[in-house]
Amino acid sequence: MVGISVRDFSIAFGKTQILENISFDVNAGEIVTILGPSGCGKSTILRAIASLQDFNSGEIYINETCLINGSPCNKDIGYIFQDYALFPHLNVLENIEFALYKLKSSEKKIKVDKLLKQFDLNEHKYKQIHELSGGQQQRVSIARALAYEPKVILLDEPFANLDTMLRNKTKVWLKKIIKDLGLSAILVTHDQKEALSMSDKIGIINNKKIEQFGTPKELFEKPKSLYIANFLNRINRIPNELLKDIGAKIISEKNVAVISVDKIRVIEESKIKATIVDVSFCGDYYELHISLDDYDNEKILVKTTCLKCIKENSKTCFIDLDLKDIKIVRKKL
Repeated sequence: MVGISVRDFSIAFGKTQILENISFDVNAGEIVTILGPSGCGKSTILRAIASLQDFNSGEIYINETCLINGSPCNKDIGYIFQDYALFPHLNVLENIEFALYKLKSSEKKIKVDKLLKQFDLNEHKYKQIHELSGGQQQRVSIARALAYEPKVILLDEPFANLDTMLRNKTKVWLKKIIKDLGLSAILVTHDQKEALSMSDKIGIINNKKIEQFGTPKELFEKPKSLYIANFLNRINRIPNELLKDIGAKIISEKNVAVISVDKIRVIEESKIKATIVDVSFCGDYYELHISLDDYDNEKILVKTTCLKCIKENSKTCFIDLDLKDIKIVRKKL
Protein backbone atom coordinates (compact mmCIF):
# COMPACT_ATOMS: atom_id res chain seq x y z
CA MET A 1 0.00 0.00 0.00
CA VAL A 2 1.28 3.46 -0.96
CA GLY A 3 1.34 5.73 2.09
CA ILE A 4 2.70 8.86 0.40
CA SER A 5 2.44 9.81 -3.25
CA VAL A 6 3.95 13.04 -4.56
CA ARG A 7 2.95 13.92 -8.11
CA ASP A 8 4.46 16.69 -10.29
CA PHE A 9 5.22 18.80 -7.22
CA SER A 10 6.58 22.27 -8.03
CA ILE A 11 7.25 25.27 -5.83
CA ALA A 12 8.70 28.75 -6.29
CA PHE A 13 9.39 31.57 -3.86
CA GLY A 14 8.57 34.70 -5.81
CA LYS A 15 10.40 34.46 -9.13
CA THR A 16 12.86 31.87 -7.82
CA GLN A 17 11.94 28.33 -8.84
CA ILE A 18 12.93 25.89 -6.08
CA LEU A 19 11.62 22.53 -7.31
CA GLU A 20 10.05 21.32 -10.57
CA ASN A 21 7.88 18.27 -11.27
CA ILE A 22 8.99 16.18 -8.30
CA SER A 23 7.31 12.75 -8.24
CA PHE A 24 7.83 9.69 -6.02
CA ASP A 25 5.94 7.14 -3.90
CA VAL A 26 6.57 5.76 -0.42
CA ASN A 27 5.02 2.43 0.49
CA ALA A 28 3.99 1.33 3.97
CA GLY A 29 7.03 0.20 5.97
CA GLU A 30 9.36 1.89 3.52
CA ILE A 31 12.00 4.57 4.13
CA VAL A 32 12.62 6.93 1.21
CA THR A 33 15.45 9.44 1.51
CA ILE A 34 15.53 12.73 -0.33
CA LEU A 35 19.18 13.56 -0.80
CA GLY A 36 20.82 16.70 -2.09
CA PRO A 37 23.02 19.67 -1.20
CA SER A 38 21.97 22.28 1.35
CA GLY A 39 19.36 24.68 -0.01
CA CYS A 40 18.09 22.43 -2.80
CA GLY A 41 14.54 22.22 -1.38
CA LYS A 42 14.61 18.91 0.51
CA SER A 43 12.95 20.24 3.67
CA THR A 44 10.44 22.19 1.57
CA ILE A 45 9.02 18.87 0.35
CA LEU A 46 8.48 17.72 3.94
CA ARG A 47 6.88 21.02 4.92
CA ALA A 48 4.48 20.79 1.98
CA ILE A 49 3.51 17.20 2.87
CA ALA A 50 2.87 18.32 6.46
CA SER A 51 0.67 21.21 5.19
CA LEU A 52 3.14 23.74 6.60
CA GLN A 53 4.05 25.10 3.17
CA ASP A 54 1.89 26.01 0.17
CA PHE A 55 3.10 24.86 -3.24
CA ASN A 56 2.46 26.07 -6.79
CA SER A 57 1.39 22.93 -8.59
CA GLY A 58 1.13 19.17 -8.27
CA GLU A 59 -0.62 16.82 -5.86
CA ILE A 60 0.28 15.10 -2.61
CA TYR A 61 -1.64 12.02 -1.44
CA ILE A 62 -1.51 10.61 2.08
CA ASN A 63 -3.09 7.14 2.23
CA GLU A 64 -4.90 7.89 -1.06
CA THR A 65 -6.35 11.17 0.29
CA CYS A 66 -5.30 14.27 -1.65
CA LEU A 67 -3.95 17.11 0.47
CA ILE A 68 -5.01 20.62 -0.45
CA ASN A 69 -2.88 23.74 -0.02
CA GLY A 70 -3.70 25.44 3.26
CA SER A 71 -5.34 22.37 4.76
CA PRO A 72 -4.68 21.74 8.47
CA CYS A 73 -1.83 19.36 9.32
CA ASN A 74 -3.03 15.79 8.80
CA LYS A 75 -3.28 13.67 11.97
CA ASP A 76 -1.80 10.77 10.03
CA ILE A 77 1.53 12.63 9.76
CA GLY A 78 4.28 12.72 12.39
CA TYR A 79 7.07 15.26 11.93
CA ILE A 80 10.50 15.06 13.58
CA PHE A 81 12.49 18.26 13.28
CA GLN A 82 16.27 18.68 13.24
CA ASP A 83 16.20 20.68 16.49
CA TYR A 84 13.52 18.33 17.98
CA ALA A 85 11.11 21.30 18.56
CA LEU A 86 10.41 20.27 22.16
CA PHE A 87 8.72 22.63 24.63
CA PRO A 88 11.42 23.78 27.08
CA HIS A 89 8.88 24.79 29.76
CA LEU A 90 7.37 21.27 29.84
CA ASN A 91 8.97 18.11 31.21
CA VAL A 92 9.32 14.85 29.26
CA LEU A 93 5.91 13.52 30.32
CA GLU A 94 4.17 16.77 29.45
CA ASN A 95 5.86 17.03 26.06
CA ILE A 96 4.57 13.62 25.05
CA GLU A 97 1.11 14.30 26.55
CA PHE A 98 0.85 17.45 24.45
CA ALA A 99 0.26 15.38 21.31
CA LEU A 100 -2.65 13.59 23.02
CA TYR A 101 -4.60 16.57 24.30
CA LYS A 102 -7.84 15.32 22.72
CA LEU A 103 -7.84 12.03 24.64
CA LYS A 104 -9.48 11.44 27.99
CA SER A 105 -7.10 11.48 30.97
CA SER A 106 -7.33 7.71 31.51
CA GLU A 107 -6.62 6.93 27.83
CA LYS A 108 -3.82 9.47 27.74
CA LYS A 109 -2.09 7.94 30.76
CA ILE A 110 -2.17 4.43 29.29
CA LYS A 111 -0.69 5.60 25.99
CA VAL A 112 1.98 7.83 27.56
CA ASP A 113 3.07 5.09 29.96
CA LYS A 114 3.43 2.73 27.01
CA LEU A 115 5.53 5.25 25.06
CA LEU A 116 7.77 6.04 28.03
CA LYS A 117 8.50 2.34 28.40
CA GLN A 118 8.93 1.74 24.66
CA PHE A 119 11.41 4.61 24.29
CA ASP A 120 13.27 3.88 27.55
CA LEU A 121 12.25 7.22 29.10
CA ASN A 122 10.54 6.12 32.30
CA GLU A 123 13.30 7.27 34.62
CA HIS A 124 13.44 10.64 32.83
CA LYS A 125 9.72 11.44 32.64
CA TYR A 126 9.79 14.28 35.18
CA LYS A 127 13.01 15.84 33.89
CA GLN A 128 13.06 19.17 32.09
CA ILE A 129 14.25 19.11 28.50
CA HIS A 130 17.53 20.90 29.26
CA GLU A 131 18.42 18.08 31.68
CA LEU A 132 18.44 15.49 28.90
CA SER A 133 21.24 14.45 26.55
CA GLY A 134 20.85 14.95 22.81
CA GLY A 135 19.92 11.31 22.31
CA GLN A 136 17.31 11.44 25.08
CA GLN A 137 15.81 14.63 23.62
CA GLN A 138 15.56 12.94 20.26
CA ARG A 139 13.73 9.95 21.79
CA VAL A 140 11.23 12.33 23.40
CA SER A 141 10.72 14.03 20.03
CA ILE A 142 10.11 10.70 18.28
CA ALA A 143 7.81 9.47 21.07
CA ARG A 144 5.72 12.63 20.78
CA ALA A 145 5.56 12.31 16.98
CA LEU A 146 4.35 8.69 17.25
CA ALA A 147 1.98 9.29 20.17
CA TYR A 148 -1.14 9.64 18.03
CA GLU A 149 -0.15 6.67 15.85
CA PRO A 150 0.48 8.38 12.51
CA LYS A 151 0.81 6.34 9.32
CA VAL A 152 3.46 8.68 7.92
CA ILE A 153 6.63 9.95 9.57
CA LEU A 154 8.70 12.87 8.20
CA LEU A 155 12.32 13.07 9.35
CA ASP A 156 14.18 16.34 8.77
CA GLU A 157 17.91 15.77 9.45
CA PRO A 158 17.01 13.86 12.65
CA PHE A 159 20.59 12.81 13.48
CA ALA A 160 22.36 16.09 12.76
CA ASN A 161 22.88 17.03 16.41
CA LEU A 162 24.16 13.63 17.58
CA ASP A 163 27.75 12.46 17.84
CA THR A 164 28.93 9.66 15.54
CA MET A 165 28.50 6.78 18.01
CA LEU A 166 25.03 7.85 19.12
CA ARG A 167 23.99 8.60 15.54
CA ASN A 168 24.84 5.07 14.41
CA LYS A 169 23.00 3.49 17.36
CA THR A 170 19.94 5.71 16.86
CA LYS A 171 19.73 5.00 13.13
CA VAL A 172 19.41 1.26 13.75
CA TRP A 173 16.86 1.81 16.52
CA LEU A 174 14.69 4.24 14.51
CA LYS A 175 14.81 2.09 11.38
CA LYS A 176 13.48 -0.88 13.39
CA ILE A 177 10.61 1.22 14.82
CA ILE A 178 9.58 2.37 11.34
CA LYS A 179 9.61 -1.20 10.03
CA ASP A 180 7.84 -2.68 13.07
CA LEU A 181 5.03 -0.10 12.91
CA GLY A 182 4.73 -0.25 9.12
CA LEU A 183 5.14 3.52 8.74
CA SER A 184 5.75 5.33 5.46
CA ALA A 185 8.84 7.42 6.17
CA ILE A 186 10.61 10.21 4.32
CA LEU A 187 14.09 11.10 5.51
CA VAL A 188 15.76 14.33 4.45
CA THR A 189 19.53 14.49 4.75
CA HIS A 190 22.69 15.69 3.01
CA ASP A 191 24.69 12.78 4.47
CA GLN A 192 25.34 10.15 1.79
CA LYS A 193 26.31 7.33 4.18
CA GLU A 194 23.20 7.99 6.26
CA ALA A 195 21.04 7.76 3.15
CA LEU A 196 22.64 4.54 1.94
CA SER A 197 22.36 2.79 5.31
CA MET A 198 18.82 3.90 6.20
CA SER A 199 16.92 3.83 2.94
CA ASP A 200 14.85 1.44 0.90
CA LYS A 201 14.93 3.99 -1.91
CA ILE A 202 16.72 7.28 -2.53
CA GLY A 203 15.83 10.29 -4.66
CA ILE A 204 18.70 12.67 -5.45
CA ILE A 205 17.84 16.26 -6.28
CA ASN A 206 19.89 18.18 -8.83
CA ASN A 207 18.95 21.37 -10.64
CA LYS A 208 15.44 21.49 -9.09
CA LYS A 209 14.50 17.94 -10.13
CA ILE A 210 14.99 14.38 -8.94
CA GLU A 211 17.83 13.25 -11.19
CA GLN A 212 17.64 9.59 -10.17
CA PHE A 213 15.33 7.54 -7.95
CA GLY A 214 15.91 3.93 -6.95
CA THR A 215 17.36 1.58 -4.36
CA PRO A 216 20.67 2.53 -2.72
CA LYS A 217 22.40 -0.33 -4.56
CA GLU A 218 20.99 0.79 -7.94
CA LEU A 219 22.15 4.36 -7.46
CA PHE A 220 25.55 3.38 -6.10
CA GLU A 221 26.37 0.73 -8.71
CA LYS A 222 24.57 2.22 -11.73
CA PRO A 223 24.57 6.01 -11.44
CA LYS A 224 22.96 7.69 -14.44
CA SER A 225 25.16 10.78 -14.36
CA LEU A 226 28.46 12.16 -13.11
CA TYR A 227 26.53 14.17 -10.54
CA ILE A 228 24.94 11.03 -9.04
CA ALA A 229 28.21 9.07 -9.09
CA ASN A 230 30.08 11.90 -7.40
CA PHE A 231 27.34 12.57 -4.85
CA LEU A 232 27.07 9.01 -3.53
CA ASN A 233 30.71 7.98 -3.73
CA ARG A 234 34.22 9.38 -3.76
CA ILE A 235 35.34 8.97 -7.34
CA ASN A 236 38.12 9.90 -9.75
CA ARG A 237 37.65 10.88 -13.36
CA ILE A 238 39.92 8.88 -15.65
CA PRO A 239 41.74 10.81 -18.41
CA ASN A 240 40.94 9.62 -21.95
CA GLU A 241 44.62 8.91 -22.71
CA LEU A 242 44.82 6.61 -19.68
CA LEU A 243 41.67 4.81 -20.85
CA LYS A 244 43.35 4.08 -24.19
CA ASP A 245 46.52 2.83 -22.53
CA ILE A 246 44.68 0.28 -20.38
CA GLY A 247 42.62 -0.99 -23.31
CA ALA A 248 39.28 0.58 -22.43
CA LYS A 249 36.73 1.43 -25.11
CA ILE A 250 36.72 4.99 -26.37
CA ILE A 251 33.77 6.90 -24.92
CA SER A 252 31.74 9.69 -26.46
CA GLU A 253 32.17 13.32 -25.50
CA LYS A 254 28.86 13.17 -23.63
CA ASN A 255 30.20 10.53 -21.24
CA VAL A 256 32.97 10.32 -18.67
CA ALA A 257 34.82 7.36 -17.13
CA VAL A 258 35.02 7.22 -13.33
CA ILE A 259 36.40 4.88 -10.69
CA SER A 260 35.93 4.73 -6.92
CA VAL A 261 38.91 5.90 -4.86
CA ASP A 262 39.14 2.49 -3.16
CA LYS A 263 39.28 0.57 -6.44
CA ILE A 264 42.68 1.95 -7.46
CA ARG A 265 45.53 -0.28 -6.31
CA VAL A 266 49.00 0.88 -5.29
CA ILE A 267 51.54 -1.69 -6.55
CA GLU A 268 55.32 -2.09 -6.78
CA GLU A 269 55.53 -1.28 -10.48
CA SER A 270 53.24 -0.68 -13.46
CA LYS A 271 52.87 1.41 -16.58
CA ILE A 272 51.02 4.07 -14.60
CA LYS A 273 53.55 6.15 -12.71
CA ALA A 274 52.49 8.87 -10.31
CA THR A 275 53.93 11.47 -7.99
CA ILE A 276 52.73 11.55 -4.40
CA VAL A 277 51.48 15.00 -3.48
CA ASP A 278 50.26 14.17 0.03
CA VAL A 279 49.68 11.19 2.33
CA SER A 280 46.98 11.30 5.03
CA PHE A 281 46.64 8.69 7.78
CA CYS A 282 42.92 8.00 8.36
CA GLY A 283 43.00 5.25 10.98
CA ASP A 284 42.45 1.97 9.16
CA TYR A 285 43.47 3.35 5.75
CA TYR A 286 45.58 5.99 4.04
CA GLU A 287 44.54 8.61 1.52
CA LEU A 288 47.06 9.37 -1.19
CA HIS A 289 46.71 12.53 -3.25
CA ILE A 290 48.70 11.78 -6.37
CA SER A 291 49.53 13.35 -9.71
CA LEU A 292 49.56 11.19 -12.86
CA ASP A 293 52.95 11.94 -14.44
CA ASP A 294 52.18 10.91 -18.02
CA TYR A 295 48.64 12.28 -18.18
CA ASP A 296 49.00 16.05 -17.84
CA ASN A 297 49.63 15.60 -14.09
CA GLU A 298 45.94 14.85 -13.54
CA LYS A 299 45.26 14.82 -9.78
CA ILE A 300 43.45 11.83 -8.27
CA LEU A 301 42.74 10.41 -4.82
CA VAL A 302 43.62 6.84 -3.81
CA LYS A 303 42.44 5.00 -0.70
CA THR A 304 44.75 2.21 0.42
CA THR A 305 45.31 0.13 3.56
CA CYS A 306 49.01 -0.46 2.89
CA LEU A 307 52.03 1.65 1.90
CA LYS A 308 54.52 -1.23 1.58
CA CYS A 309 54.77 -0.71 -2.18
CA ILE A 310 56.07 2.81 -1.71
CA LYS A 311 59.77 3.16 -0.98
CA GLU A 312 60.66 5.08 2.16
CA ASN A 313 60.87 8.84 1.59
CA SER A 314 59.95 8.32 -2.07
CA LYS A 315 57.59 10.67 -3.86
CA THR A 316 56.95 8.12 -6.60
CA CYS A 317 54.34 5.36 -6.70
CA PHE A 318 52.73 3.09 -9.27
CA ILE A 319 49.03 2.35 -9.58
CA ASP A 320 46.84 -0.17 -11.32
CA LEU A 321 43.13 -0.34 -12.07
CA ASP A 322 40.79 -3.00 -13.37
CA LEU A 323 38.52 -2.40 -16.35
CA LYS A 324 35.57 -3.97 -14.51
CA ASP A 325 35.77 -1.27 -11.83
CA ILE A 326 35.39 1.58 -14.31
CA LYS A 327 31.94 3.09 -14.75
CA ILE A 328 30.86 5.09 -17.77
CA VAL A 329 28.35 7.80 -16.86
CA ARG A 330 26.74 10.75 -18.59
CA LYS A 331 28.33 14.12 -17.91
CA LYS A 332 24.83 15.58 -17.72
CA LEU A 333 21.36 14.10 -18.13
